[in-house]
Amino acid sequence: MNFTNSVVGKRWMAFAGIVWFAYVVFHMVSLLNFHAGKEIFNDFYTWFNQLPFYYLMVAVLIFSLGLHVFTAISRQLANNKSKGVGNKKPYPKEIPRVVAWSGASTLLMFVVFHFVQMQLLDQTDLHQQLLNIFTQPIMLIVYVLGTITLSTHLHHALSNVLQTLGVSSKQNNPWVVLIVLILFFGFVSVPVSIIYA
Repeated sequence: MNFTNSVVGKRWMAFAGIVWFAYVVFHMVSLLNFHAGKEIFNDFYTWFNQLPFYYLMVAVLIFSLGLHVFTAISRQLANNKSKGVGNKKPYPKEIPRVVAWSGASTLLMFVVFHFVQMQLLDQTDLHQQLLNIFTQPIMLIVYVLGTITLSTHLHHALSNVLQTLGVSSKQNNPWVVLIVLILFFGFVSVPVSIIYA
């Protein structure tokens, strides 16, 4: 039995997605400290980045992302090789396959880019670093598009995860829409506050 295309594989993919969803929520909430001022924002990230479990968290996130992406690609390739229309899982008609996979690929590239960029910044004054980033039009566009891509992925993925884990049977769960909107506006509030400061 192919692990990645089994129910167990699908659940592991869902759990890996939940790990990242939990981090995205934490990341959004922690970024809202930006509105509290430079000192509070910098002090929080100085404290957080020095926590003993920080590198363990990074390792878990990298492993989870790798597992999630590997399982998603393996499942899709296995589905493409399925013989007969009856065995092939159809893709949602409202989301063309090329759009979905382009969006997932773009999101992966954005996550990697964002992580690398954050590691290269001066960690002693992240508040100023964000000001520098979001006053550059090209970087502002990159981050807004990244946030939109993340939101669309979460809208689709959270519903699937809830179904996979037996929490909800609805494909279009109104709570998922609300959560995605809160995350989107939370992330976007930082560059918007910089633009209109």
